[in-house]
Amino acid sequence: MPKHSNDKENLLNAAHVELVNRFILTRSMHKLYARETFRIFHRKWSNIVAAIGALVVIIGIFLTAVLPGFWKIPGIVAIVFGVYFMYMSYFGYVFGMNISYKNLQDTLGTPPEMCVTFYPHFFSVKTGEKPLNFYYKQIVRRMEYREMAILIIGTEGHIVHGQIIDKAAMEPKDLEAYYNVMERNGILPE
Repeated sequence: MPKHSNDKENLLNAAHVELVNRFILTRSMHKLYARETFRIFHRKWSNIVAAIGALVVIIGIFLTAVLPGFWKIPGIVAIVFGVYFMYMSYFGYVFGMNISYKNLQDTLGTPPEMCVTFYPHFFSVKTGEKPLNFYYKQIVRRMEYREMAILIIGTEGHIVHGQIIDKAAMEPKDLEAYYNVMERNGILPE
């Protein structure tokens, strides 16, 4: 990405910018993000759907095993729906993942390019026209992977945003600056 080097240098020279992470969001990165954050963002929904699925499976087993004749078909249907509900409670991200990636392409262009700028007390995410700003104290979780990191931002008990940081797009000195910013603000990895 040599065309961005001048942009990166200009941003770093601006008002106390500590680090700029500009990267192309790939489908594989988005898939990992969706898989890891699905249960975080949809915890209440997932737990309710899993409980309903388990209850429907138990009812289906009861209808199939205990009651005679006619009730076997509704019992099998209940088991199938219950298993589907339990599957969706844990793997529902598979269906929404492609739609959300398409929305990102519509918003950010194809391929979707993201820019995360780290300042002393907050970081800014450039998504489309208006940047989103988050204070480091809002980060409730930091998940580190080999080529990327995910920062989970929450306020007052609610998860409001998840941000991908592409470590593979950083030079070693930039990666060291990223770790320094996180540790200085008390954001430790899981």
